[in-house]
Amino acid sequence: GSSYEVFADIKMDGLACALIYEDGLLVQAITRGDSFVGEDVTMNIRTIKNIPLKLREDPKFKEFLSGRTEIRGEVVMLKKDFDALNKERMKKGQPQYANPRNLAAGTLRQLDPRLVANRSLSFRAYDVIRADKTPLSTNMDAYKALTALGIVRNKHAVVLSNLDAIMNFIDDIEKKRSDLPFEIDGIVLKLNDRALF
Repeated sequence: GSSYEVFADIKMDGLACALIYEDGLLVQAITRGDSFVGEDVTMNIRTIKNIPLKLREDPKFKEFLSGRTEIRGEVVMLKKDFDALNKERMKKGQPQYANPRNLAAGTLRQLDPRLVANRSLSFRAYDVIRADKTPLSTNMDAYKALTALGIVRNKHAVVLSNLDAIMNFIDDIEKKRSDLPFEIDGIVLKLNDRALF
């Protein structure tokens, strides 16, 4: 039955990043993947407007405010912000940036946090990890926890229970792809049950 539910979400084309909160406060941000393994980008992450420096208190998720909570997600540049920046550069006769992902990655590695603050980066979370066994038994529960803690995550995530539903989800996202606010490079499917996964 429910044990084979599939959790589906879009895969953002951004820079993977882990946010570390200790007792609810943001203490470190580290890039993940690519050639950027483990690069500390804490100062720059702090300038991204939709990343809270302090997790929101929610009685249902009280334990997340003590000890270490790791939130994984992607730093992306929204298409509208990317286009606005390129228009600005065109006016100044500067070369255009090729794509939002590389610009997001390059921006996050800047040494000057003020420059990062002006670049309109956004964060979208896709997972929350605790060392202790939290009551997050499904991936959808993890998404609910992210929202409760004040972290932005995709609204497209769904739980599907059969192949037809999965194929329909994929077709639907394919149709919507150009209208999404950021670039995507696919779809993520995983078992909703975290223990099974």
